[in-house]
Amino acid sequence: MSKKVKSSYNSNKRRIFTASLIVFLSVYIFLPVLNVHAIIADQVMAVVNKTPITQYDFAKFNKPAFENYEQMQKDASNGIFNSNDARIMTQTKKIINFLVDKLLIKQEEQKAALYISPKKIDAYIQAVAKSNNMTVSEFKKMLKTRGISFHEYKKQLEKHFMQFSLLRKIYGSKMNITNAMLLNYYKKNIEEFRGREEEDLKLIFISVPTDASKILREKIYRRMLHIRNIAIKGDVSFSSLASKYSDDPSEKNGGRIGYVYKDKLSPAFSSAAFKLKVGQISKIIPSKFGYTLLKSVGKKYGSYKSFRQVKSKIFMLLEKIKTGKYLSKLVKKARKDSFIKLLLVS
Repeated sequence: MSKKVKSSYNSNKRRIFTASLIVFLSVYIFLPVLNVHAIIADQVMAVVNKTPITQYDFAKFNKPAFENYEQMQKDASNGIFNSNDARIMTQTKKIINFLVDKLLIKQEEQKAALYISPKKIDAYIQAVAKSNNMTVSEFKKMLKTRGISFHEYKKQLEKHFMQFSLLRKIYGSKMNITNAMLLNYYKKNIEEFRGREEEDLKLIFISVPTDASKILREKIYRRMLHIRNIAIKGDVSFSSLASKYSDDPSEKNGGRIGYVYKDKLSPAFSSAAFKLKVGQISKIIPSKFGYTLLKSVGKKYGSYKSFRQVKSKIFMLLEKIKTGKYLSKLVKKARKDSFIKLLLVS
């Protein structure tokens, strides 16, 4: 047994010497007759190849879930059970199994004696910043605006490189991503690399007072329906109708609001607008403010980005897919070859 494992086991006050003894102690710890202080102690929740996963590890990973589990154990010690217990236990088992998988991967990395150079991580960050037309300083600021610390970002990169190196060592050429693979993905998913679509719109809006009665709302709706029928017949232009009837400021421009992106409109408006063909008029769109008609008078389809422009993006995507696939295989095999014991009492 290594010094590290000995130290870990000694810190549990000689409660852990063998797997069978761990099981005995864990079951005993969670018996309802014990007081609350015994329950909240840093108990072992699982053992993976002699390495324990404790309540501290659980709380560090997911504090709210740990607090739910802790409260359930406190209630159980007082003979209190409720309908949430099964859900809490299911969530707890799911988290502990996730922590088991993380530990198995870490143990495999240690066995492989892998090392990721800080220079490699720094070079990667410089490349990412450059591909986004930023300096490293600007990239750090961008991360900060998104609530991501630069230190945490580097830790996640190191984790990714470590896992990918481990998988490459085990699975070899199966982890390769060739130029042909990248090009094939680009051709099959070309629409992913198209610029955003824009719609040139005109609108007619008739407002409804916030305190309007049902009868008044119905009257305003029928008025809008009449306007729509005239617009569809084409006897009077949509612009003329907008200038005459619309309560929107765009009435000064014949109702034209110009080109807009889909995400710049409310869900109800974007859903209606981007289904229209050029020249087509929408159905009446209701809202708490009133009724709206939209007319498409033009479309712009973003140009496709070249393979060269998106090659690095596709590479990262395929790398992520391969990493997920082979990590799953690795964990499945490691579970078969390892001693794993969950020490949870329902």
